[in-house]
Amino acid sequence: MLTIYEPTPCGVMFDLLKRRGGITHRELAGIVLSKRPLPSGRSPRDLAHERSWLSHSVVHAPAGSLSPRYFGDWGVAAVCVLGRLRSRRGRAMTADEVVSMLAGEPGRAMDRALELCREDACLYRNAVERFAGGEGLVPGERAEALLVLFVAAGCSADARAAVSYAMEYAHDTLGRRVDTPTVSPVVDAGREARPVPSTKLGLIRIEDGYVTGNPHWLPVSGEGAVVGALAMGDDDITDVGPGVSGRHLRVWYEENDGWFAEDLGSKNGTERIDGVSRDRVRLETGVPMPLRPADELVLAGATTLVAIEGVVG
Repeated sequence: MLTIYEPTPCGVMFDLLKRRGGITHRELAGIVLSKRPLPSGRSPRDLAHERSWLSHSVVHAPAGSLSPRYFGDWGVAAVCVLGRLRSRRGRAMTADEVVSMLAGEPGRAMDRALELCREDACLYRNAVERFAGGEGLVPGERAEALLVLFVAAGCSADARAAVSYAMEYAHDTLGRRVDTPTVSPVVDAGREARPVPSTKLGLIRIEDGYVTGNPHWLPVSGEGAVVGALAMGDDDITDVGPGVSGRHLRVWYEENDGWFAEDLGSKNGTERIDGVSRDRVRLETGVPMPLRPADELVLAGATTLVAIEGVVG
């Protein structure tokens, strides 16, 4: 009977590096698995010599069943993988080819696997694009940072953990700050703000006049939600396009005053378009701006989020 395996982040890591990079499952296991003994007395790296254990307990293991103790240091593993990819006889990959593999269509298999685990695939993809095309990294560093992110996601099946680790790695190990990509500035226009009703509010993304994805309902308590390419809070929104800063915008609710939005010092700015008059106003950093249903928030001149009200349940 043929067994169909649901793709997992770990499975994608092993599969992509085998098919595209020529690294066998056993070779990769010798790189990413830990040398520390498990309670059984044998290390995951030793157990990987048993083909059935490697296949069933690691490569094709169900999502959530892999113990973090199975894996070694993600950064060290990624550097070793990069070395293999760039030195393999007859199949050596350039730094640009590594970037294309991980940032292009082949690498989107990791996005899909993370989605199946109910992880924030948008956050992961935003980090991929930041490393692949963001300012501040040379090609070799981009390839290294992307592999660190990819390996971290494959080993952890946790988008936030992988992105946090990779961003810290880029800063501390590569000595680089990964900047928000620059986009063309937008012309300012002002209008008087209007109060909003105290109702449940959500943001939904619009592209080319069409709704994409599901509404992102905003919390009515606490600090609200941050919108950004690398926002990592439980209620934060990462469904954004290029040019949006890591923490670009905050939206929150005040009991007696309604909903507000403020720019968080983003590189490429935020505009609000009035849902009725269509007047535009550019948000100033740290200055709250009232937000009501049908208003649009345009981040970095390209990502449009429309405020909607409705009932969640």
